Amino acid sequence: MRVLLCCLGLGIALPASAAKKPKERTALSRPKLLRSVAPQVKQEVTAYWSECNLQGGESCMILGAAYEKGEVLEKSQRFAADLYAKTCEEDNAGACYKAGMRHYKGLDGQESKAAALGFFRKSCDMGQLNACTNLGTMLLKGEGGDAQPEEAVTLFRDACDRTHAQACVEWGITLEHGKSGAPDLDRSLRVYGTACDLGALDGCYRGAALSISGKTGKQDFVTALGWFERACDGDHAGSCLALGMMYEKGMGVRMDVEEARTFYDKTCKLGSRKACLKKQRLP
Repeated sequence: MRVLLCCLGLGIALPASAAKKPKERTALSRPKLLRSVAPQVKQEVTAYWSECNLQGGESCMILGAAYEKGEVLEKSQRFAADLYAKTCEEDNAGACYKAGMRHYKGLDGQESKAAALGFFRKSCDMGQLNACTNLGTMLLKGEGGDAQPEEAVTLFRDACDRTHAQACVEWGITLEHGKSGAPDLDRSLRVYGTACDLGALDGCYRGAALSISGKTGKQDFVTALGWFERACDGDHAGSCLALGMMYEKGMGVRMDVEEARTFYDKTCKLGSRKACLKKQRLP
């Protein structure tokens, strides 16, 4: 007894293993806000956190976005994904899509594409067309699981029929390159046209490139010119570059160096080094 009291009196520390370990933080732990955040914003975030814990829903989505952006809270891709996943469990298609996107991009440097595939599939089943298109792309490439090109094409076609522009682009690519069966260039051209009409600039570009290639039986410069112009008007760099080359070489249009210079200049400003060099080399 005297030895024990002596040791206590001398303040001998207990073994480290006996010390209480700090509780591991999770996405639902009280958020630690950045020091620069205004008091009003801190109150709002704290309110979202409380509501997220009690009710879930949109508050968890807002908190997840805050973790993803890292402007108010210390950035955490994993916490963002966990909060989106929590809301996804409530059959929220948008939350499932966001969880899929976060997992697809990776969590803090770690690949998580198998999880992304599952979230995209759940979101697609609830009618989220962006998720259906992303799911199709992953299935086509075999990302997160085995490649399933036939299912991918079905997803692209169905989403395109429901006026999802990017799905039409992806479907057109599978048709052009025969990624699920024999190539069908004529149908691919029509699908690219649909994508272009729905506002997908890459659909305009790909359709124009196919039209001018001659692979469908003839070089259709008139159609190509129109589609390149539509995409270039939307600042699609590849289409502006193509227009410059058409005017420089007189491909389906009257040769016009100044017109070519105009398109090369625009493409250069859009960030194309190739266009900058072409502009410099014009007489």
